[in-house]
Amino acid sequence: MMINQIDKKSVMAGLLMMILMPLFGAPKIANVYPLPKSYYTEARLNADLKAWAKAHPELARLQVIGYSEAEKRPIQALQIQTEFDREPVLLVGQVHGDEVLGVEIVMAFARRLLTQPQNGEVRAVLGKYSFWIVPTLNPDAYHTVTSGQYQWKRKNNNDTNYNGKLNLKTDGVDLNRNFPTFWHLDNGQPAKGAYYKGMAPASESETKALIELGDLVRFRYAFFYHSSVTGTYSEKIFLPWQDYRKPELEKDFAPMRELIETYAAKVPKDYLPGFYEVHPNNTSRVGNARNHFFYEFRTYAYDIEVGGVNKKGKSIVHPPLAQRDRIVQKNLDALFHTLSSVISYR
Repeated sequence: MMINQIDKKSVMAGLLMMILMPLFGAPKIANVYPLPKSYYTEARLNADLKAWAKAHPELARLQVIGYSEAEKRPIQALQIQTEFDREPVLLVGQVHGDEVLGVEIVMAFARRLLTQPQNGEVRAVLGKYSFWIVPTLNPDAYHTVTSGQYQWKRKNNNDTNYNGKLNLKTDGVDLNRNFPTFWHLDNGQPAKGAYYKGMAPASESETKALIELGDLVRFRYAFFYHSSVTGTYSEKIFLPWQDYRKPELEKDFAPMRELIETYAAKVPKDYLPGFYEVHPNNTSRVGNARNHFFYEFRTYAYDIEVGGVNKKGKSIVHPPLAQRDRIVQKNLDALFHTLSSVISYR
């Protein structure tokens, strides 16, 4: 008798779901804004960085490498190392304010380094590398996005039309077009455009701060995390532009590509079949960070575009929490795998 009652209840529940599904539809894959509370905010980001440095003084040191151009927020770098002779690696979670997933990834990377010292991969990478982790190079725009003011604040908060007011949609400089290397070759956009490169190379204090850090440390590798809001570059990885007029640098591109192909092969796409792709052709000859770090400091530098395109062609860069966690985890695993398994070429 009990079995029959349970069966009847199951049948009724199934029928109800069949009736309701056409009305409500399947769960939608879409960007979520304002961001859920579990995403980092500027305040929680700064609090975690400070707490980690205090809790792990034998491994971590928190430094201010500069200040934002408009609102003078500190640009912070968490240095993690066991010895002074390790190869230095730079991780930048965010250059554009609306690209928040990279912040989540590099903070998860720092957390694992500091809280799982007995983990085999953690021991391996700390035995070979030191890390400088810059969660956001663009703290003003990051605050704008994570505080719920404006979802698509890409540029910094500089008042580029000099009217004394911040227009969140049009003001600012695209920091990834503001680096000196190839800056003059970028046709750019007017000041109100999304890709405005600034009045001069390294005109922005955020750009200057990272250049000075790169010049001081001379990183072996640099990973710059981005997210393609349009979906054009989603789940692709970009190397520096290859200048064939400089044959002395040509030998660097094969090992540089081989290393990052190891990363790409470990990261399944978010919504479509396949894995991340390394861009097969030459890339942009503009004033971006990866070009500057490679040509000025000989750093193997990469742009990693995280966040996928769903089956309807929509770019999802502010996903719900469960999907955010999956994106963070697979990129975190790929980064550890790459750093611990690929031989050093120099």
